[in-house]
Amino acid sequence: MVMDRRHPPVMQGGLRAPEPASTLRVGFLAFTLLLGAISFPGAVAGEWGGAGEGKGAPEGRRVHSASEAAVPSPLPDAADTSSIQGRVVDALQGGTPVPGALVTLGPSGWITRTDGEGRFHFEDVPAGEWALQARVEGMQPVRKQIRVRGGGFDPTKVEITFTERLFELDAVVASLSPLRNPIGYQPAQVLDREALARRLGTSVGSMLDGEPGVAMRSLGPAPARPVIRGFDGDRVLVLENGERMGDLAETAADHALSVDPLSLRRVEVVRGPASLLYGASALGGVVNLLTGDLPESWARGWSGSMTTQGATVNRSGALSGDVLLGGDEWAGTGRFSLRKTGDLRTPESRLPGTGLSSMDGQVGAVREHRGLRVGGSFSFLDRSYGIPEALDDPNEEVEIAMERQALQGRLDWTPAEAGWVEGVELRLNAARFFQQELEREFGVGTTESRSRILLEEDVELEFLQHGATLTTTVRHGPLGPFQEGALGIALRGRNLEVGGEEAFTPGVRAGTAGLFAFQEIPLGEGTRLQFGVRGEGQRSRTLPNDDFPMADEDRISLSLSGSVGLNWRPGPGWELGGQLARAHRNPSVEELFANGPHLGAGAFEVGNPELADEVGHGIDLFLRRGSERFSVEVAAFLNQISGFVAFQPTGRVDEDSGLPIFQYDATDARMLGGEATLSAQVTTSTQVAAGVDYVRGDRIRSGSAASPLPTIPPLRGRLDLRHDPGPGWVGVTLRAVSAQNRVAQGEESTGGYVLLDGDAGIRIDPSGRHSVILRVENATNRLYRDHLSRVEERGFPMPARNLSLVYRMRF
Repeated sequence: MVMDRRHPPVMQGGLRAPEPASTLRVGFLAFTLLLGAISFPGAVAGEWGGAGEGKGAPEGRRVHSASEAAVPSPLPDAADTSSIQGRVVDALQGGTPVPGALVTLGPSGWITRTDGEGRFHFEDVPAGEWALQARVEGMQPVRKQIRVRGGGFDPTKVEITFTERLFELDAVVASLSPLRNPIGYQPAQVLDREALARRLGTSVGSMLDGEPGVAMRSLGPAPARPVIRGFDGDRVLVLENGERMGDLAETAADHALSVDPLSLRRVEVVRGPASLLYGASALGGVVNLLTGDLPESWARGWSGSMTTQGATVNRSGALSGDVLLGGDEWAGTGRFSLRKTGDLRTPESRLPGTGLSSMDGQVGAVREHRGLRVGGSFSFLDRSYGIPEALDDPNEEVEIAMERQALQGRLDWTPAEAGWVEGVELRLNAARFFQQELEREFGVGTTESRSRILLEEDVELEFLQHGATLTTTVRHGPLGPFQEGALGIALRGRNLEVGGEEAFTPGVRAGTAGLFAFQEIPLGEGTRLQFGVRGEGQRSRTLPNDDFPMADEDRISLSLSGSVGLNWRPGPGWELGGQLARAHRNPSVEELFANGPHLGAGAFEVGNPELADEVGHGIDLFLRRGSERFSVEVAAFLNQISGFVAFQPTGRVDEDSGLPIFQYDATDARMLGGEATLSAQVTTSTQVAAGVDYVRGDRIRSGSAASPLPTIPPLRGRLDLRHDPGPGWVGVTLRAVSAQNRVAQGEESTGGYVLLDGDAGIRIDPSGRHSVILRVENATNRLYRDHLSRVEERGFPMPARNLSLVYRMRF
């Protein structure tokens, strides 16, 4: 029987057919439109308009970010007034405009932001001497004195030019701290939108592969996901706008992330334990994907972008767009992306059954008034992709079909007058996620047509999950020895039903509640001490299905996580940091109860109900030195984990499925290693960068020598050369990966390899509104195998030479 892959009927071992996704989308969309009607009162009054036309341009005296609110000073005594019209540009990018820059007019305290063309203006400015200051993240603030003439003179026109970048450590990494300051206690990196466009790929994992301490584990091109310092699965939390995404990827290493890279505006990567802020399981680190659905600041009028991409390695095409419409106290957002790929090609041949089709979109609204910002958005994703099951049988294939609908809510309040409470933030995410693993068998058609005929399609496995998270954080000011800090509560719940002909685990219903505190104490000029604690409780109950009819196990877990960190800045450009952390992780339902073939993972999985919770103790140290001409960072880590759950190959093969048998096995473990990066500005437009990272994972048993853990990344090195005079750029990257011969029992070793990549781009017009990027990966078409790949026991080569072309337009 051939079944509808989206809405199958009730079947043996299956789930009840879910309500149609279209109905849910209409309902969620209606909710969002209602929120928009409440949030957009100015639209009815005729305040819609393009940026730079009448009221459509950003106007002074408006504050569009609660955190940047200012109380205006008394205006100078003047009888005549005029206006100021200006533009902010970046000299280091060939004079391109700077959108979103914060412009302050002193001494009045009036504030505005630049629009998409870098323009701003202030109305009704009294005649006299004024001071303009422009600020934007990553650049040295610029101050300029001007004189305004009243009495009907033309507007005062001014151009503000950024000429100097700040040392990158001063950027705020939101994932590091709830205090919204640039102080960090463990290493982190940030990729902005242009950096993401330069490495745009099919998955988040492939885009981040090669960053310091970040590797990629894949079961084909679509489900590639990041690995941080040898940790993967739910030991690396992948967040969307600071909250868990509510898909299966948050608990299992073999599932794809339910997000398209085209929708991302910024990515933050934190290396090291982060259980304090994000709860149990964040032993390895955090990847925070920021989409900009609910902006914190905006300019009046329209702005947005369109991006297209094509690639040769899988004959793919992609299209995305986003738009923001801003008013004085409100903003609306929307985005979409479409992606279609064929089968992946390797230097040897085509890899059948690895195509992908994806569509996602979002609408949202934000309202701000007197320091209170409230917003909500709805997003959806519909995706299907193939994974290689049997490379030697072209008449069999496995497809993963998934859909996700999610609601996101934000509330941010900053009091008008400074007090002990400096701000309150509330984040809410709710998601419905549905996934099927389909196995298809084809026959050969007529000799003339050479077409394939679908003989059978089976729903081997399907998941239906509903989940929600709610985090409330209160930031406070001085309290005794504490200079500032945050207190919070985090709630999370999910209900997962598992069905299909080969359901290899029961379902699970789980609820989690946690309390946390994060505090900073100044120890002197340039020195801060941080400490935090988090208590969390989780209760889970297994849910029966046809393959596990007796499942009814109740499990309660209490955990305590904490950290102590020190940050010292002894002089300009110097920063030293360190952190001692205790992290905690609960075993997943797969690790506890798995017993059967899992096509999505390419393995026959065997769980262990006796597994205890993982408890990790780790130390992170880093040193950074930066100046206008160079920067260097060295980081080291050591983690000791008791009860570490390893996905251990047994060396045996299941006779019925033909899949290798993997056993979830508990052991004490040690992970140690480090990363080092160096960047030098050879000329004003030429930069050289180099990096190396290493991790060693050991299984520790009392009375015996340490033995290797499975799937540990090998030693890697990277060298980058980039020339960017402003109108365009060109770059070359050399990646070297050593052989991995230090492997676990039953695990295959892999050889070393060197890859050559390159990219070039041009900003077509002086304003930078149009840009084209050409990238080549594996330029020499090197045949190599990735040690972290889980396809056919690493038996298939990684992608062949790939040419990618990206065109991006801003408006």
